[in-house]
Amino acid sequence: MITLHFDRGLQHLSESDSVLRVVIQHLQPQPPEPREANFESLIRIIAGQQLSSAAAYTIYRRLKQKFEDSVITPAMVLRSSKEELLACGLSNTKARYIMLIAQAFEEQPNLIEELREMSSEDVLETLQRFKGIGIWSASIFALFYLHHPDVFVWGDVSLKKALRLLYEEEELSEPQIEAIIQPWRPYRSTACLVLWKWLDEGAIRFS
Repeated sequence: MITLHFDRGLQHLSESDSVLRVVIQHLQPQPPEPREANFESLIRIIAGQQLSSAAAYTIYRRLKQKFEDSVITPAMVLRSSKEELLACGLSNTKARYIMLIAQAFEEQPNLIEELREMSSEDVLETLQRFKGIGIWSASIFALFYLHHPDVFVWGDVSLKKALRLLYEEEELSEPQIEAIIQPWRPYRSTACLVLWKWLDEGAIRFS
């Protein structure tokens, strides 16, 4: 299903956006590896907020090591002290948020299954009810872990940079961004993946 959405997305983007068409032709993007939606994946996103990929991965690995490389569950987090989480590199605020979310998952053990059945809009709305989860974190979860095909990750600095460079804008307001991404529907997730890859490959301007 991921590959199918991704391939259709590349075709749609190539037909609807001349800028992305050139990028796609040169980069030949591949679909992302499937990731499992669970409590641990949400915790990993929160732990990595506003950090470099390297720093985020380091903290995640420390968390995994603390729990002996088992899949991290709400019960494991709740059996830990805040100090133990801080020792993994989490900030005081993130440690508190993770413990609060673990408590919520204990009280709602079927939450992931419920999220799987929701529309993208409902997923974003539901997740943002939890302290520590904003639009960026909720969107990342919907895109990478629930595999929704039409999610734009608002608040992502890298995406805004890519849009600014590719569409030759010094600054971009939210309405301007909306005007650019509107033709990408219903495959905005694929567009985000293409833009991230473009940046990773050096943000080369193709003629």
